[in-house]
Amino acid sequence: MNKLIPILFLFLLSAFATSKNIDNDSKIRFAFNLKSQGIEYYRKEMNRAVSLLKKKKKFIDLELDTTEKAQILSIPFPEILRYDSYSDYLETSSNRILYVNNGKEASDFSTGYFQMKPSFLENLENYVASTESLKSFHWIIIQNKNEKEARKERITRLENFQWQLRYLKVFWFVAEYKYQNIAFKTTQDKIRFYATAYNYGFTSPESEITKYQSAKKFPPGETNSTHKFAFADFSIDFIRTYAIFFN
Repeated sequence: MNKLIPILFLFLLSAFATSKNIDNDSKIRFAFNLKSQGIEYYRKEMNRAVSLLKKKKKFIDLELDTTEKAQILSIPFPEILRYDSYSDYLETSSNRILYVNNGKEASDFSTGYFQMKPSFLENLENYVASTESLKSFHWIIIQNKNEKEARKERITRLENFQWQLRYLKVFWFVAEYKYQNIAFKTTQDKIRFYATAYNYGFTSPESEITKYQSAKKFPPGETNSTHKFAFADFSIDFIRTYAIFFN
């Protein structure tokens, strides 16, 4: 009987170790699957976002009448993943009065497919107004109105998809001018930088935009770090996967 006790102990110890190894192997496989899945984790949301754009293709073809159409659309594409028509309506309704009456300091909210903010439009207007080479885009500048009326007009434009496309197109040409001295190695490198500038703020220093390109903070609100990506990762995926639908 005494001889059986150590044998039984060794058997139980071996079984416990085997169980632990199985658990560890399962965890490793699970982590590997998440990592290898990568951005595919959001494929359903991305397909939905592309479907929204396809429904607006006639406006896209009208407003983005350039050979870089798909590239331009890729820049704000990640924002469409966050777009929800109902919550967007509620947010716009509750914030537009604050902005119209008191400006961007009181309310600077995101709205529409491309989640544009009033401050983004203001920055575009100011940059175009101060850049001689971009005078052909002066039509975005709201003139002959007081500040309150100008802000009201800006909100009206923000709520219109065609106007968001127009501002997006102007942003593309602002970026082409502003960053013309950067030697991008590939088109994807350029899109990554432009998309980051769109998300982070094109008025920010180039060094900050470059640094932020690799920041895995999108989508906001996602608590699992494995499911976090850089904003521009979704733009690059759009170019690789969906550009054919919009060329």
